[in-house]
Amino acid sequence: MDVFTAIDVLDRGKAECQGHAFLYAALARASGIPTKVVNGIVYSDDFGVFLYHTWVESCIGDSWVTVDPTFSQIRPDATHIVFAEGENMEDLLSLVGMIGKVKAEVVSVE
Repeated sequence: MDVFTAIDVLDRGKAECQGHAFLYAALARASGIPTKVVNGIVYSDDFGVFLYHTWVESCIGDSWVTVDPTFSQIRPDATHIVFAEGENMEDLLSLVGMIGKVKAEVVSVE
């Protein structure tokens, strides 16, 4: 289920990762917390592969903190790899050429 705004998420009462990120970003910004939406890949234990994913980064104090509202993670693991920043279609156009072509695997875990 794709959503395009935080209002879509509130209207539908559910969302996928992009919707979770949009809603979190809207609430954080309304609270005065600078927040940007980022897009990339993340490793899924459930599927055993990397999947395309959307999450956020919020500026807390002097540093940007990664937050994954979908997985309820603050400072999520290193498998969150950013490819694009933004939430408008033009911001995401750089991802089009990557879909289906990016291959990644976990080599080791410590």
